[in-house]
Amino acid sequence: MQPILLTSNLKKSYTLGSEHSINVLEDIDLVVRRGEVVAIIGHSGVGKSTLLHLIGALDRPDSGNVEIDGHSIFSYDDQTLARFRNLEVGFIFQFHHLLQEFTALENVMMPALISGKSPRECEARAIRLLEKVGLRDRSLHKPGELSGGEQQRVAVARALMNSPKLILADEPSGNLDRASADELHKLLWGLSRKEAQTIIVVTHNMELAKMADRRIRLQDGRAFED
Repeated sequence: MQPILLTSNLKKSYTLGSEHSINVLEDIDLVVRRGEVVAIIGHSGVGKSTLLHLIGALDRPDSGNVEIDGHSIFSYDDQTLARFRNLEVGFIFQFHHLLQEFTALENVMMPALISGKSPRECEARAIRLLEKVGLRDRSLHKPGELSGGEQQRVAVARALMNSPKLILADEPSGNLDRASADELHKLLWGLSRKEAQTIIVVTHNMELAKMADRRIRLQDGRAFED
């Protein structure tokens, strides 16, 4: 299968105080193919989330390149990059970041509404996605009325709203109990297998990591096949 993601010589450092900096990522080269599930693992503080943020264009590298579906994303201006993030990348975080004043349905609709699609079109797709994640009957509930696992499933549906090329998940089950985490893992892997959805997941959960097609370990700022 053709690569959907290529990173080359990716570097990122952060300044500590006025004189010191720390190199977080050094010359990261990755290839991810369409429909793969790839787990990024490693000790806390090695740069797993930093790498995911660079891949998803939430941050810019010091140097190096990220190509998604053949497009060098950091050649875009800020406005084009923001639209690219909205349309081509779906994000799932450890904390769901749902908007508390909106219903599950409205939360799922949000990315498509931002992209300019009609409310009627957005609602129809959001209902289908909530049905897919098993929450059709909870669509009019607000986040505070949902369990932690249900809120994360709403976040999964929201991530899928614009049919993105990549799903990036940062410790998606890290805040869930064992049963809810297992349910979420099965949902993510089912999406990958049934719909050829490409998923890159950062995790400390080795049971989740072992389900992936490949594992990439970050160590001393570099990436290794595990």
